[in-house]
Amino acid sequence: MLRDLLLKEHGLDLPIAGGSGRNAEDPIVIATGSLFHAIEAQDSIAACLFGGPEHQWRLVGKQADAARPWIECCHYEIRFIDGESLVAEPRQLHFDIRGLKLPPGRTTPACGFPLERFGFGLPAQFGWLHFQRMGPSASEPGGLQLDYAARQTRVELTIHRADQDGEAALQAEMDRALAALQAEHPGLQPASENKEINLRYASFDAGRQFSALALTRYRGHYCRIRMTLAETAIGQDFQCLMDSLSIMLSLFNPRS
Repeated sequence: MLRDLLLKEHGLDLPIAGGSGRNAEDPIVIATGSLFHAIEAQDSIAACLFGGPEHQWRLVGKQADAARPWIECCHYEIRFIDGESLVAEPRQLHFDIRGLKLPPGRTTPACGFPLERFGFGLPAQFGWLHFQRMGPSASEPGGLQLDYAARQTRVELTIHRADQDGEAALQAEMDRALAALQAEHPGLQPASENKEINLRYASFDAGRQFSALALTRYRGHYCRIRMTLAETAIGQDFQCLMDSLSIMLSLFNPRS
């Protein structure tokens, strides 16, 4: 059984039963009435099955089965290198979600969590980036740091109160963040910079290691995004990071 395999190989005791999830006739049964635990289980299963050290993966969407509305099909995309070629393939997992007692045809939402103190919530997935942990910011009193990761990729999202509005205040905050980064890494200089409305971005010449910093403001808070690729990262990792950054920034800067 998949549940036993995940417990043995990954130490995860998930509220699931049933089959492999490969098709609608052999679904993974969600054995909980908690929506939160259900979507957490779905995300954990996908991470174990698709998140190998050589793979990037992301959730694309969810769809109810037309003939069996209690069966939910989760669609994923995985990317990996085969020889010298980049391969992108679809994957699916099927779940029996009738225990959640959702209206017929209703699917579960994507995994996420509220940040009640800040007045908004965040998804557990930004494109190819997946949530790892959160805790108090070490650099911003009263702030919060959230860590996301993907293959060869680390992203630190720091959220803290913005006391002033406007582009001048945003630039001043970016200058402060750059100064702190250069104090931590003497000699680090921006290789390129970009300024747009409610957005500042800088990438750095850090040898073979890609490093960048982005800053925006959202609902009265600064959102500082620190991105780092490992020295062994390849072009696929960079592209996945840029795709994920675009999704993150679109959340913080919604278009009307």
